[in-house]
Amino acid sequence: MPAITWTTLTAADLPVGKAAALVAALQSAALGDGQADPMPGIVANVITRIRAEIAAGGRRVLDADATKIPPSLKPLAMRMALREGQSRINVAGSLELTEQEKEEWRQDVRYLERIAKGEITVEESDNPESSPSVQRKTTRPLVTERTRAWGSANQDGI
Repeated sequence: MPAITWTTLTAADLPVGKAAALVAALQSAALGDGQADPMPGIVANVITRIRAEIAAGGRRVLDADATKIPPSLKPLAMRMALREGQSRINVAGSLELTEQEKEEWRQDVRYLERIAKGEITVEESDNPESSPSVQRKTTRPLVTERTRAWGSANQDGI
């Protein structure tokens, strides 16, 4: 598979994943005086989490730009950021996740866990880090047992 350009995710991308009115509410609801839009910080945390899972898998070197993720994970990142934003304003169950959203959440977490275990390999970046931020995964040592020199088959008279 050829290397490809990884993509960024910003708060401006979120209306693609959900209705624009919901995203606007996530960006402006329950803010204190002078408090800024929380979504850029939430998006940054999601990007960091995804990159950490990729690095843990040890099969890919991350992109040199710390704000980029593989394009195949952008929809997952959008769902994660929207759920985090929604949980921020879910006071007294006013904006609970639907059963479908909860199942998507479980599937997204399982997918990231499989990436972290090295079971799934994401696209290779065309701009890899010059020195990987995480050491590559090492294989387990191979342990073999010695053949038995003492036993009933080769001990006559005992």
